[in-house]
Amino acid sequence: MRATNLSRWALCLSLAWGVGEARWSRAAEADPEVKQAAATEPEDAKADPAKNDKEDKADDGVVRPTHKQTIIINVNADDLPKTTLNSFCLTPDGQILAACGDTDGEVRIFDADGAYVKSWELPVKPEAINVGSDGKIYVAGAGRLLRLDAEGKVLHEAESPHAAALLENQDQLRQEIVDRTKQMAKQFTSQLERIDQQIADVKEKYEADGDKAGEELSAIDKRRLEAFERMKKQFADMAEQMGGKEPTEEELDAQVKASMEYKLKVASISETEGKVYVACSAAAGYGFNVWQLDNDFEDGKVIVSELRGCCGQMDVQAGKDGIFVAENARHRVCCYDDAGELTTSWGSQSRAGLDGFGSCCNPMNVAFGADGSIYTAESELGRIKRFSPKGELIDLVGKVDIVPGCKKVAIAVDKTGDNLFMLDVSRNHIVKMERLAPGEEIAYSETRDGSSTSTSLGGALLKIFTGN
Repeated sequence: MRATNLSRWALCLSLAWGVGEARWSRAAEADPEVKQAAATEPEDAKADPAKNDKEDKADDGVVRPTHKQTIIINVNADDLPKTTLNSFCLTPDGQILAACGDTDGEVRIFDADGAYVKSWELPVKPEAINVGSDGKIYVAGAGRLLRLDAEGKVLHEAESPHAAALLENQDQLRQEIVDRTKQMAKQFTSQLERIDQQIADVKEKYEADGDKAGEELSAIDKRRLEAFERMKKQFADMAEQMGGKEPTEEELDAQVKASMEYKLKVASISETEGKVYVACSAAAGYGFNVWQLDNDFEDGKVIVSELRGCCGQMDVQAGKDGIFVAENARHRVCCYDDAGELTTSWGSQSRAGLDGFGSCCNPMNVAFGADGSIYTAESELGRIKRFSPKGELIDLVGKVDIVPGCKKVAIAVDKTGDNLFMLDVSRNHIVKMERLAPGEEIAYSETRDGSSTSTSLGGALLKIFTGN
């Protein structure tokens, strides 16, 4: 059983290989005696104030939000059968379409105040959902694409084009797994050597020529050695699991199957002006592609490739100003035209400051306001900001209480801009935010000047594994 779990863990890590700044180990990062140059991640940050009266709204560098969290919309409320919330979107009249299910799926519909309205059954597990410019509802899941009318009737269903591409690239995928397994085994061995050196450095201080010769181990050094020994055992187990021998054909078949299931997932779907855009894993390699199709899900072609995303997330939203991508592993928002040419991009990683995006992999999701502004959502932080289509920061919208983690945090904005919604996938609910009344203030705010932090050991270990 232990070997099986290790194999599953290794497969998950291998699927994320090549992703940039993803989270490696919470346990290692949280262990104070293992940190070498760590510092806390302040939530206060800097930013330009909102677009109206920018200077007047900044009091000594304090930036205040425009919205506050109000209610929780639980998809399992009102004695409904238990289900899993995967994503959601808003209809033009403000109803919430919650894409739910583990196998066969459904769309649960709620009003803007969270009252359950009705459900639609779906023939697939929905992974992504959106309302197009044509008023139709687009759903994707398990390599299938659906178009529904406003009443939930399936008008058209087809295979996603990346599913066929995956079948054509099975041999290449198989070889990638073999090569990656060997590379990871070398990385595990190299990390073992590094940990051995760290253990030796601690012990050396207490030897005859050390600066603490003759003293007993301090409490912090004892804990540090215990932590290093735990990490050493973990790496040794993984190195043995992956480096002892070539994988058998049966093991390779299982990994290829798991990898294909993972890559079949659709990260996002959107439609504008008769063109449908689907974001999904590349058939070969580690990046994400954006496919463009017609309204009947035909004539599919890749228009953007080699996007970098963490944890299977790559949010792509198509609108009148272009195709906007939350390229989370590069900490930026990109805009492409319908030919796939990059027209603008903005953002950078910043653990302090509103101008950049915090945590390991953000922004995770984007959405459009009725005025064409671009809203960004950051996982881990639960923070939402509003930008112009050219990337000028307009507002700090606010922050919601979500379960931390690197995951989808889909957002939607109603046509007034007064109500926003954010996905908390871990709790199977959607958080609603409402605009603050004139003169109303809440305790949460951020500052223009945020202190920088050092790279944690968790981030350093990730860089060793990914080479980034």
